Amino acid sequence: MKRIITILICIVLLIIDNTFAPFIGIKGAYPSFLFTFAVAYSLINNEREAVFIGVVSGILQDIFFSNTIGINALTNMLICLLVWYIGKSVFKRRKIVPVITMFLITILKHLSVFAIFSILHYKMGISIEQLLIVAIYNSIIMLIGYRYVFKFSKQKDNLRSKWRLR
Repeated sequence: MKRIITILICIVLLIIDNTFAPFIGIKGAYPSFLFTFAVAYSLINNEREAVFIGVVSGILQDIFFSNTIGINALTNMLICLLVWYIGKSVFKRRKIVPVITMFLITILKHLSVFAIFSILHYKMGISIEQLLIVAIYNSIIMLIGYRYVFKFSKQKDNLRSKWRLR
């Protein structure tokens, strides 16, 4: 049930990414609610959940945003694993850590996708200015939304212990 709810949240966020986000874009750059959720979720949860959310969010992004399947799935999975590793050693209740992590991880994700596209001889049109705008946007969304993802993740843990589910 936990994963079904997470997948449904990802689908809703993908719809928001495709419908609402372009309207708040600046110079062709707009945030990714789905990627921000995946990073926040990975920061809070365990390694298996980080891989799961990375693959699911990446496949959804591949379906709607790129001509090649697997690039976003691979980069999101690896990035979510990295974020999980970072999350193991930080105090998760502080908002500044997720915000800074989101800023840096957004840049890393775009640079990773750009590198893969370059190797495959695909063209990707994004400027440094757009990259910074996306990173700032995603960081703002993380600042606002991290608390809700944190509560969502902890609520599931409480439900598990309350019902003694394994």
